[in-house]
Amino acid sequence: MDKRIAENLNKLFNSYDLFSSSGVEKNRAKMRSEIPDITDEEVKEVDDYLQEFYDFCSIYGTKIAEKYKLSHLPYTEEARKEVAEYTYICREKFPEVDEMHIRELFSTVCSMINR
Repeated sequence: MDKRIAENLNKLFNSYDLFSSSGVEKNRAKMRSEIPDITDEEVKEVDDYLQEFYDFCSIYGTKIAEKYKLSHLPYTEEARKEVAEYTYICREKFPEVDEMHIRELFSTVCSMINR
């Protein structure tokens, strides 16, 4: 991924938008407006990266959702440690993505599973 994109990746997408096709389109539009010289190939690269991020981190969000049965991230000390561990695992695989986006993704998964 190009440095100018990697450095701005967290400003280029909203993790909640990864759950819908209209949200993905919104993320693409933001990429194009924030980085006017971004190529179609680079947009595809970011799309692929974000899809891989979504697929990988959703696994951990699902574990949290199924274990705690809450529509939000749990607040107990045990749960906080578990969320921190899963966040660390996701950051290891996707170092360009801020912790905030990972936690947002976990929270969205909890909300969708435990409505």
